[in-house]
Amino acid sequence: MQDPDQQNKIKFRDRPHYFQWGLTAFCVIVLSVIVVFLLQWLPGIWKVFKKLLRILSPFIYGFVMAYLLMPVFNGLYRRLQPRLSQRMKNGTRIAKGLSSILTLLIGIAVVGILLWMVLPQLVVSIFSLLESMDSYLDEISGWVAALLKDNPVIERNFMQIYDQFSRQVIDWVQNIALPQLVALMTGVVTTVSVLMDLLIGVIIALYILNSKDTFCAQAKKLTYSLFSVRRANRIMSRVNYIHRVFGGFITGKLIDSLIIGVICFVGLRMMIGFGLMTMDQSFALLISVIIGVTNIIPFFGPFIGAIPSTILIMVISPVQALYFVIFILALQQFDGNILGPKILGNSTGLSSFWVMFAILLFGGVFGFAGMAVGVPLFAVLYSMVTEGINYLLEKRGLSQDTNDYRGKSRIDPETHHFVEVREEAPPVSAKERRRAAEKARAAQQEEKKED
Repeated sequence: MQDPDQQNKIKFRDRPHYFQWGLTAFCVIVLSVIVVFLLQWLPGIWKVFKKLLRILSPFIYGFVMAYLLMPVFNGLYRRLQPRLSQRMKNGTRIAKGLSSILTLLIGIAVVGILLWMVLPQLVVSIFSLLESMDSYLDEISGWVAALLKDNPVIERNFMQIYDQFSRQVIDWVQNIALPQLVALMTGVVTTVSVLMDLLIGVIIALYILNSKDTFCAQAKKLTYSLFSVRRANRIMSRVNYIHRVFGGFITGKLIDSLIIGVICFVGLRMMIGFGLMTMDQSFALLISVIIGVTNIIPFFGPFIGAIPSTILIMVISPVQALYFVIFILALQQFDGNILGPKILGNSTGLSSFWVMFAILLFGGVFGFAGMAVGVPLFAVLYSMVTEGINYLLEKRGLSQDTNDYRGKSRIDPETHHFVEVREEAPPVSAKERRRAAEKARAAQQEEKKED
């Protein structure tokens, strides 16, 4: 006769799923407790995260500046390094330092020129729009009254609604929008902390540009020390892909936006020459800068820039604003169908649907910055998900081609090949099955009676 302990061990070996169920239940309970504590501590964690971002903001500014200016630095270094290394002993180090300083000076000069061109003219245009708002509202009121003169009842009701709406618009612009705009402009420019963060960010960008090769070598060394060689190589490939997508997209989009801004300025000057518009050169330059900067945002950029530009042109004439809208629509079609594909190509590999999804998603979370970098960021996430799906399909011996999954064909569980699905009869409800059974029993009873 067997020992009871031995019998229990045999039962446990025969039924190992009891242990699996217990382990699963324990893990679920532990994870549930962790999730509850995280939800309770979420506000505190978010405050700590925001404080950490605030502390690291100079490094974030510096990294963004260095990354955007990297193509300029590489171009200057390729030109200076061979010449200086031949003439000086420390020519390579001097070339790096000189290229970094020149790159930052070029970036600061470009930003300063843009602000010098945009801000004064923007302030003048906004105040001119405010001064002309009453006359514009009166013109619209007179035009509507002349249009509805044959319908006095509709005219009277509409004018009451319009008067109330115009008063609310004027009150909102004068008491809310304008003070907030002035406070925003002065706050961004004069805040000491922001200026200090930007200054420190410039210094950090200088260090990053000058020592980027050393930082890359240290990161590679750390990666190979923490992971196996195969996994480390995969990480390196993924980082290179991310850099290629971000660098190619951002650089191409900046070049594309610069060209669009120049074309917009030339087009406005031609419209002024033909008499379709009456504006000075500084105003045309302001509009072109707005269109070029907002064009950095894919898909929605030209329209985002066209709205404030159209409002500014309405200060001069509503008819000229209509001409400008037609011109921007034509420019957007040229950029979207001809210029953009030539410069960017298919750098992200995303369809138009996913581009729009990425812009709306990251724009809603991170604002303007999210709309600018949301497309390459989503492209990276999309490629990672696609790679994971293809890996799982490969392990199961299934096709990785999306075109194979089109249509009504399904995978055979034995051969793993796609087979056509035959048309199946629609499912029968329980009520219909009972009716059919009752009819069958009635037919059998009738047959018995006849017999």
